[in-house]
This record gives sequence, C-alpha cells and structure tokens, in this order.
Amino acid sequence: MKKVAVSIHAIDEFNPDIIKGLDGLDYIHVDVADGKFTSVRHLNLDVFRILHENYNIPIIAHMMVTDPSNYIDSIIDYVHIFTFHYEIKGDKKALINELKNRKKKVGLAIDPDTKIAEITPYLDLVDLVLVMSVYPGGSGQKFIPHSIEKVNQLAILKKKYAFIVDIDGGINLLNANQLNADILSSTSTILNAKDPNRVIDLLKHSDL
Repeated sequence: MKKVAVSIHAIDEFNPDIIKGLDGLDYIHVDVADGKFTSVRHLNLDVFRILHENYNIPIIAHMMVTDPSNYIDSIIDYVHIFTFHYEIKGDKKALINELKNRKKKVGLAIDPDTKIAEITPYLDLVDLVLVMSVYPGGSGQKFIPHSIEKVNQLAILKKKYAFIVDIDGGINLLNANQLNADILSSTSTILNAKDPNRVIDLLKHSDL
C-alpha cells in the first residue's frame, strides 16, 4: 500500500484548518519557495511550527530555495524529512552531512529535466528521492508523463540503496495507478475533492 502526503504551501495567510478532518494522511508535505529558485514565493516558516503543534503527522519540508542551509535552524525541530533540490549550487554532500548530524532524514528533489543518472552519487546518502512531475512552482500544473519512467528507474535502484520514492505534481486517481512510488504527494486532488478522505484511501490503494 502506498503512503499519501497532502501538499500545502508555506503561505502568509496559512490556516491549519485546511487539512482538519483528513484521515489516513501519512505525511504533510510543505512547499517553501524563495522566489528565486522558482517564480513563486512562499516563505512563512511559522507554518512548520503551527502544523507540528496541531497535528501528529510527520512533516516533509520541500525546500524550493537557492540556499537551503539558510532555513535549517528555523524549521529543523518541526520536520521529519528535510528535502532540498539537486539543482542548487553549492556542496550538496556537506548539506546532507549537516542534516544527518542533526539527526534528520534527508530528501533530494529533482526537477523534470534532471535525469536519474545525475543523482546516482547521492543515492547512498539520502533517505528519500522526490520526483517532481511538474516544474517547481504553483499547484494545478499538468502531470509530466516521463515522470513515470523516472519513478520506475528509482524503484529498481532503491533495492540497492536505502531510500524511498516520493512524487509530487499533478497526481490524481488516474495516474496514481501507474506510479511505483512509496509516497504520493497531492494538493488539489485531495483538497478540492468532495470526499477527500475517500480520495486519500483510493490513492493509498492505487495499484500498478
């Protein structure tokens, strides 16, 4: 059975009730954007504390930022997995080591144009690989089909390494059945549904 994360943005006007009453969630996936790595800016880091205080659900921080190290101290106590992008500049292995030293799990996110072969040197260092099936930014984008093959490649590689596979962007009840991922992260499919708990259950039980 797959796990499901609801994706939300670290917006200024954040209301924790947006996910109130959602049953069966395995993770809360929080998108942070600095307006530089992406065209959008969502930098309300208080969202992590608020979620931590209101829900007993592990939080995945998805840092769509140019320098993730600038944000570690502000959110480290509230997150379960700190995920940053492979496409950033700087010493990624040093960042991974810093997070590991602080007893946090580490995720590595990849944009749609990044090939799996590029991240192979990091697969023995991280706990999660996040496949972006849309371009980083706002929600509501269409799913990029070649993401399915990337997930399939990772499903083979994870047998050698100790990471799990997450996918985020345009996930719905149709493409979920094609995705050999451990975690399905979704915003609109869950939050816009008439019966979001039914949708969460269907995502969990989506089979290949």
